[in-house]
Amino acid sequence: MNSDIDSFVDLHIHSVFSDGTCTPEELADLAVKQRLAAIALTDHDTADGIPRLLKACKDLNLQTIPGIELSCTWNGKSIHILGYGMDWQRDSFRQKLKEWQSDRETRNSQIIERLQKRGYDLSMELLHLRFPDAVLTRASIAVFLAETKQVPDKNWVFSNLIGKGCPCHVPRKPVAPEEAIRFLLDHGGIPVFAHPILSRMCEIQLDEFTGYLKAFGLMGIEGYYSGYSASDEAQIKRIAKKYDLFLTGGSDFHGAAKPSISIGTGKGKLQVPRSCFQSLLEAQSRLQANGALLPG
Repeated sequence: MNSDIDSFVDLHIHSVFSDGTCTPEELADLAVKQRLAAIALTDHDTADGIPRLLKACKDLNLQTIPGIELSCTWNGKSIHILGYGMDWQRDSFRQKLKEWQSDRETRNSQIIERLQKRGYDLSMELLHLRFPDAVLTRASIAVFLAETKQVPDKNWVFSNLIGKGCPCHVPRKPVAPEEAIRFLLDHGGIPVFAHPILSRMCEIQLDEFTGYLKAFGLMGIEGYYSGYSASDEAQIKRIAKKYDLFLTGGSDFHGAAKPSISIGTGKGKLQVPRSCFQSLLEAQSRLQANGALLPG
């Protein structure tokens, strides 16, 4: 690859296996068209799309690393932990994901029951027919209701029906970020704090919380992200330096589900340097050298 042209990466993207609208193969094609040097698929709580992305990237001579995004809760706040380079094929890894996915299914069923009582026409069966490969999320419910013209749009569903404080909201069974970090480390993975600005903490709180996660083994923090301002990036870089965390970054691309966000460039100005991908590779090598990646 031409290092002058292919100098940027996207380490936070989603496929049809969670709440995105592109297949892994389509993501790889888009990345090549954007002249990205590397990508990582980080679907919510599932690794099912990884083998297809690995093959597609190999066919296109595009660098990649296995990834995932784990949904967590801390003091009532939604916290996401990205994982990279983990042994995603190990039985214990896949079994834990199945447990978390089962918790999601229970929550989805409860939300749907409340929506049905309010007259909305949907069911788990209909959702699985519409999203056959995906781990269903609240976004799946919102998209279905919007597509079937039962609501004005998907954002309306969150703000009026299933968002926090709304009549059909059901909280998830909480997964602590400490648990997610330990889980990733136990399977040779690299834990990274996803889009920390979205956790809605002031800088002092975010600093303290990041230090708390560092004590459990956090290795990186997402310093480049769609929607970050220059001051947001500067804040995360200060925190990263303080706690000796490397920076990663990504668009959080979901395809047509979030049409304002493009792969690689986010909302238009995102540029995640290739050094972020190199940091992941170096961290993976260190973990392997220290024996963190054990046989499955």
